[in-house]
Amino acid sequence: MTNQCFLADNDSMLDHVFRLRYACYQRCGAIAIREDERFRDRYDELPNHFSFLMRTENPEQAATVRISVVRPDLAWLECPSRSVFGDHPAFSELARGTFVEASRLCFGQRASRDCFHGLVAHLAAMADYYGAHWVVACPREEHVGIYQRMFGFRTLAEPRPYFGVNFKTGLLAIPLAELRERAQHFRSMREAWQEALNYVSSIDGNALKY
Repeated sequence: MTNQCFLADNDSMLDHVFRLRYACYQRCGAIAIREDERFRDRYDELPNHFSFLMRTENPEQAATVRISVVRPDLAWLECPSRSVFGDHPAFSELARGTFVEASRLCFGQRASRDCFHGLVAHLAAMADYYGAHWVVACPREEHVGIYQRMFGFRTLAEPRPYFGVNFKTGLLAIPLAELRERAQHFRSMREAWQEALNYVSSIDGNALKY
């Protein structure tokens, strides 16, 4: 397989994630130049946040996403969307249940559409693994339509300035059950989801901190 996605569960892989984030955001002028050429934030230190790294044969095609798991029963409440949309009624509705959220979705300069598909599959798989009710994303304004067309996400809140970067993002979500039903009609999405779930289920429980 050309593209393989892994949980970044050691210092070396996390360093790759932070370098890839920096290169992606700096390339589009979303962050200032940093001497260490790394981009991380406080959520990377929390136990309910998991970064995944998609490795490819060509480093310029790599991709990464961070997945937050919000489960009140585990006292897992912190997530990026709360810091941006926490006062919005739509977020309050989401926070009554459980959800997984994608953030810091970044791609190498020549990443393919398959990378995006694979990372969203891992978002869905993490929702499955943790029994989440909703799948949440906060894409930048110009990317909202992609999430809507490809996966059926719907907009819950208008774009607001996002933390750590100089662009705005919307608040999007879809019930996991609805995403699952949608996946049944698309073989590639269905297979990518199952493959991601197999991988997530095989990870040592200590790595997922469940």
